[in-house]
Amino acid sequence: MKNLLLTGMFLLFVSNAVYSVGERTVTGSRQTALGGSSVGLTDLWSIANNPAGSAWLKNLSAGIWFENRFLLKTLSYEKLGFALPLKSGSFGLVVSHRGSTNCHEMKAGLSYGRKFGSHFSAGVTINYLRLDFPDAYGGKSMVSCEIGLMYLPTKQLVLGAHFVNPVPVKITSQPEELLPMVLCLGASYRFSPSLMGTLEAEKDLQHFPVFRAGAEYHFTKSMFARMGISTNPGTFTFGFGLQFGRFTLDVASEYHQNLGFCPSGSVVYCFSHR
Repeated sequence: MKNLLLTGMFLLFVSNAVYSVGERTVTGSRQTALGGSSVGLTDLWSIANNPAGSAWLKNLSAGIWFENRFLLKTLSYEKLGFALPLKSGSFGLVVSHRGSTNCHEMKAGLSYGRKFGSHFSAGVTINYLRLDFPDAYGGKSMVSCEIGLMYLPTKQLVLGAHFVNPVPVKITSQPEELLPMVLCLGASYRFSPSLMGTLEAEKDLQHFPVFRAGAEYHFTKSMFARMGISTNPGTFTFGFGLQFGRFTLDVASEYHQNLGFCPSGSVVYCFSHR
């Protein structure tokens, strides 16, 4: 009975937050502005979007990202990220929180990405997930994993794949609920030093596929403008980025014609340059 009640509360929470527990969520305001495209990009937030992308990082860096779904205080999402590139590969740590005092989710992920030659990389993430319903039903802890692949056939083209929860993990036994298995395939292509495009498709076992596309334009070396689209649900995204010294600031928003705006922002700091 407790498991049934926990599942009911879980489903209620999910419907309110417009997220599923344990699903693949896009991290970073740069990625948000590109329609949610992320697996073909290499930056700090690769530690959450595709661990294989972190293998190409050169700088010790840390960042914070937040998102507010549809301007509702209870639908906030925050993440802290840290990346440590070494000769043997790149380690990453990302910690996230979403929800309210009465119903929230906390997640911590440790990732490792490594290059194999000059064109290919792979990565893996181990996640600890905690669901809490403190007022009545207690909580639930789970461990899951993610796998990432990245291939750079040319200097302009990047291909990426991200598989979330490839090993089944139970949320409850009665009735049986599993963390969603999600596969995301995508690419980024640099048409010129000033213009980059992205394309991506994501599919789980229960829902229709999601397609994403975006474009990033460099006005100057330190200023970027971005826009994108996404399906299921249909949304339009936009944002901009600034680089000043060792800081990178990105701001973006997703717009749904019925539910409104989902603003987000991220700040990344590079501690060293190699």
